[in-house]
Amino acid sequence: MGRFSREEIEGAFRTYQVQGRDAARSGDWARWGQMFTEDCTYIEHQVGSWGGREAAVREMAALMHQTEGTPWVWVNQYPVKSYIIDEDRGWVWSQIWNRMEDPGNGKVFQENCLTMLRYDGDGLFNYEEDLYNPHAYVKMVEDWVVERETCQTEGDEVRRAARAEAARSFADLEMGAPRPAPALATQYAAARAEAQPRGRFPRQEIAEAFDHYRKQLALSGKTTDWNHWGATLTRDATWIDCALGHLGKRESMIRCVEDRLHRVDDDEPWVQLCRFPVAEYIIDEAAESVWAFFWARFRDPGDGSRHESKVFAELRYAGEGLFKQVETLYNPNHFTRALESWKQAKALYDTRRERRAKRLAEREAKARALTPDD
Repeated sequence: MGRFSREEIEGAFRTYQVQGRDAARSGDWARWGQMFTEDCTYIEHQVGSWGGREAAVREMAALMHQTEGTPWVWVNQYPVKSYIIDEDRGWVWSQIWNRMEDPGNGKVFQENCLTMLRYDGDGLFNYEEDLYNPHAYVKMVEDWVVERETCQTEGDEVRRAARAEAARSFADLEMGAPRPAPALATQYAAARAEAQPRGRFPRQEIAEAFDHYRKQLALSGKTTDWNHWGATLTRDATWIDCALGHLGKRESMIRCVEDRLHRVDDDEPWVQLCRFPVAEYIIDEAAESVWAFFWARFRDPGDGSRHESKVFAELRYAGEGLFKQVETLYNPNHFTRALESWKQAKALYDTRRERRAKRLAEREAKARALTPDD
């Protein structure tokens, strides 16, 4: 058991959602900052890392108050797609839609963001980490600007207003004040606390299937035969990737990975991206899924240095040891930087390899000479 109950952590997360929404709509990011301890850590995978609540609020406001070029100020709705709570460690992992304001015709412009929060008591979090695809965000905003300009013609606004007025007159309805929904959260809080939802499969089965999944993933990276990874998926599996889009069926998923990771040219030696250790994961038995972070790591260039990028994956279990859906989220820029740093380290190691090998041989010979005979 952790220090805090699930109900306490979930209540803080609900408040976090309200404060984030209100901060984006009011422009006052101090409201969002009220959800964090003074010594909190905030990691934004594209912009950088910030230490302390004051710095986090200042930098978030600077980012989200942009109105020229990329008007982030219009990204002001944050409906939660799904979330999972690890009460033993105080984690809340959530997938949150970052949604643009209605451009004028009701179309939805949104992109997914993985947000990790660590609870620290008293309704506050001491850590947030956000992972997303920045290219997709820029494209979303650009498309939204075009759509909004189209909707803002005077003719459209006048026509919509006239149509709404005609509809009210035709219906001849009395317009009363909207009635609020009943306080269901309070009314059913006790029932929810007592309920222990379970999925179709026991936790141990999902855990063993995931253990097999990561072993097969490691084997595919080692052998470059991605059929090992494919053997952990159903034939009709779906892959939702933040950069590659939606892919259907196991065979097409294998082909897609091979097309990318079998590149062996000097400029893009993606074949060297072949290590995939798990950083951490949580099993959601009720949702029959696994939320996990993997390191997509390049092969050792020779000097022992690490060159890697973080990847989030949600795996939905289908039974019989197989997964039916994989959804991945990452920052493509991190992959590019990891590749470039690996190439630089490899080139530097190769230029020094002969001299280093000679020095190691001399050291070994000296050690053997000093070793006493039995």
